Amino acid sequence: MNKTLSLQIIRLLKISHKPKVVVKRSSLGPDVGNGVFSTLCAAPGVVMCLYPGVYTPGLPLYTVGSAEYLANTTPPSFHTGETTSAKIDENAYIMNLQECGGYIDGCALKSYKRENKLDLNPSACGNLVNHDTTRQNSKVISFSWGDVFKRDVSSLEKNCSRYYPLPNDVRMDGSPWYFDTELDKVVTFYNHSCAENETNEKKVCGAAIVLVEPVSKGDELFLDYGLKEPYPSWAIDWYDR
Repeated sequence: MNKTLSLQIIRLLKISHKPKVVVKRSSLGPDVGNGVFSTLCAAPGVVMCLYPGVYTPGLPLYTVGSAEYLANTTPPSFHTGETTSAKIDENAYIMNLQECGGYIDGCALKSYKRENKLDLNPSACGNLVNHDTTRQNSKVISFSWGDVFKRDVSSLEKNCSRYYPLPNDVRMDGSPWYFDTELDKVVTFYNHSCAENETNEKKVCGAAIVLVEPVSKGDELFLDYGLKEPYPSWAIDWYDR
């Protein structure tokens, strides 16, 4: 992880930080809902906000060629009742992590380990950045939180008066993950009540929204979601414009 990016990401976790973005009604129209807007003039390379949600890891490398990946067909937000989308392509808040593997479910905002939601931090609103290929001014970067801090991320809890908690949890809902043909059994995600979950803290991954074009105060942030045909039903109108 680039040191400059790491420092910007850590800064967005500080309770004392001034958010670079604000959430309000999108400029795309009344049917779109909320969007994310810049509160300042900023140049390319600036990390604007974080992407909250539950992280589902990619398939472990040792299982490649000997397993079927089952978990991606049902995002974690469906299990917790935060969405009615039973399939991953029906959930508009799924962010695939190219660098880390796996994905973040931006609808899954209930933390497994605390009462506060994962979007408690006002800068944890990247799941609300809208798509517009003609006005794209930002992109997504993904990373391991352990790499960002270069140490056990649980150290944040010792400084809870200075930092917001991480906006991401690793998936721990006890649901099926994949069928391992060598073991001849279904491997499941850990259940959040297991003590063994503590070893997974350093494996949680996150994402951030970074500018690729300069923005002015009041500009809405836009991504190119990079979807390919056939488009999910919720995205067809975007690509018909």
